[in-house]
Amino acid sequence: MTPVAPTWPLQAVVFDLDGTLIDSAPGLCLAAGTTMDDLGLPRPDLATVIGFIGNGAPKLVERCLHWAGADPVRHPDALAVFLRHYGRDPMIGTTAYDGAQDLLDALAAQGLKLGLCTNKPAGPTHAILRALPLGPFDAVLGGDSLPKRKPDPAPLLRVVADLGADPVATLYVGDSITDWRTARAAGIAYVHVEGGYQTTPIPDFAPWRTVASIAGVAGLIST
Repeated sequence: MTPVAPTWPLQAVVFDLDGTLIDSAPGLCLAAGTTMDDLGLPRPDLATVIGFIGNGAPKLVERCLHWAGADPVRHPDALAVFLRHYGRDPMIGTTAYDGAQDLLDALAAQGLKLGLCTNKPAGPTHAILRALPLGPFDAVLGGDSLPKRKPDPAPLLRVVADLGADPVATLYVGDSITDWRTARAAGIAYVHVEGGYQTTPIPDFAPWRTVASIAGVAGLIST
């Protein structure tokens, strides 16, 4: 598969959040564990929860229930419990990756528009961005902002439209198969950050570029 390359000059860079700009896995693991405690189900460990991250809270809870051998009919109640626990303080167990804010500052100084496209619900997303703080972003879209989530291309394309950018002059930066599939479906060049939450090989993987850490994105971009 041939990678999609951006056109220059670049207009915008859109980021995933969890596993790309922030490490939120410990906090998600805590909320998932407390949820499972409330339901009388076994608690997944951190490595297990990391494998469940990337498709939004409903899918994370679904995967926890399946892992525990629970009846899927419990999903609506389990999701409500999880969102209540996580929503109380999504900053618990959440930190920005080294170099994330410096990268955003450098890109903004070059005149690039910055977007965020995540499957995390919008409420916790904005709470985390304010608390760290991280940003500012010119457009932010959470996983509950549209009827469809990533890997459907609609959320990413909406962010690009909100930025007033051309998709072919945009980069999407992520860490997972979900991000890769989203960028591919949207026809947008994809930069993959290693060391995030992707724990298995990605089939037919063809990113435009791969970097070892989020700080490495700066070296790919010139305007």
